[in-house]
Amino acid sequence: MSDPYSTFVQSLSKAVQPRGPAAAYTPVHVIKALLIIESSKSVGRVMLSRVLGIGEGSVRTIIKRLQQQSLISIDSIGGCALTPVGREVLGQIKKGMVSSGSIDLSGMGVTYPSFALQVNLDVSAHSVLKLRDVAIRWGAEGAIVFHFSGGRIVVPSITDDLSQTSPSTHYELMSRFRLQDGDYVLAAFSHDVASAEMSALAIFLYLKGIQ
Repeated sequence: MSDPYSTFVQSLSKAVQPRGPAAAYTPVHVIKALLIIESSKSVGRVMLSRVLGIGEGSVRTIIKRLQQQSLISIDSIGGCALTPVGREVLGQIKKGMVSSGSIDLSGMGVTYPSFALQVNLDVSAHSVLKLRDVAIRWGAEGAIVFHFSGGRIVVPSITDDLSQTSPSTHYELMSRFRLQDGDYVLAAFSHDVASAEMSALAIFLYLKGIQ
């Protein structure tokens, strides 16, 4: 018998998406919905629609499917909350995600709002260009991958020591994140922070085999 996490991931790849651009949603939207629900005591359909940037019809379908999988419960006024199974599944999805937040990449010439995820995953097997393409498909203007190794921040194909080429960005990352050797920071930048966040999340989920 499949565990709840495997069942959930399989359901994402098999889900039939609603028709029409206003109704479309992706696995990234579904997992972002779980993250929003986790961070709120009780959140409703209207709020989820606004934060996710998709129609209420799509959100209604997402909520229905999450409830059918026993990942969320719905209270008498329509508020959603994670169930114990939902917390377990989301915990496995988030495994490898250490920290996240908005960052300033102006020291590298990036003028757009940026959002970054600190991850403890092996990113080396993936092309940086491919990861950037994942972010761009989500509306990002671009993405940068940072790797903390041997006490230095490396930007593959750009610099072996960020402190020498962009001291301000090096300071930003070191002060924003508690980097451990081997950690990566996945940064996406876009026209607004919400889009940058979804793009960075899409990269993280791609690395975990969730698309």
